[in-house]
Amino acid sequence: MKEKNNCLPFYETEGIVIHGRGNGRLLGMPTANLKIENDDKLPKPGVYISRIYLNEQPFYGVTHIGKRPTIDDDNDISFETHILNFNEDIYGQKLKIQLFSKIRPIKKFAELPALFDQIRKDCVVAQEYWGIKQSDLELFMDIVKHQVKINNQEILLSSKEFDVLYLLYSNPDVIFTKKQIYEAIWHKKANDISNVIENTIYRIRRKIKENYIDYDFIKTIKGYGYKFKK
Repeated sequence: MKEKNNCLPFYETEGIVIHGRGNGRLLGMPTANLKIENDDKLPKPGVYISRIYLNEQPFYGVTHIGKRPTIDDDNDISFETHILNFNEDIYGQKLKIQLFSKIRPIKKFAELPALFDQIRKDCVVAQEYWGIKQSDLELFMDIVKHQVKINNQEILLSSKEFDVLYLLYSNPDVIFTKKQIYEAIWHKKANDISNVIENTIYRIRRKIKENYIDYDFIKTIKGYGYKFKK
């Protein structure tokens, strides 16, 4: 990938990935917790844009340095990184972390979901910094659990939003009119659907773009309707 920014890191360190509490993985935002070999010159607490090297291969992410006030009340300093578009088991492996720009200070959130919503926003900042466009995403839909995941990160949709996306997802070569979508999902005759379908499509796109800028899975066919974008 050609990086948008060619700045040099202001800080660099190496460490071994150790087991954390697993909260991030449970909520679809896994982090690599590092045991830092030389922690006496850590940057000030905060959330930073980072570049990560694993076996000399570069990745990009967001790194948290400092206490974890939302999760616990102890004084332990955490050094953990969420790697963008990455979900492999790397416990025990060595990472090199480079820091480039501070996104925000450490903040205490009222609950874990609010914290992870903020981390997703931090990831958008990092994506923009590196010029990453989400053009090769894996979408997974679980019809039993009504669950949507992109690159193993859950996207929260309402029941109707899920059903509309699943209709398109399960028929990738079919172009659906608004009338066809309405009758298939709402199970009513589409006498006056006004902006129901347009608003539903808009909300689906907005929720996806909150995590993956400049990308959605729905293609508008002008003058006709919608289809799934492969």
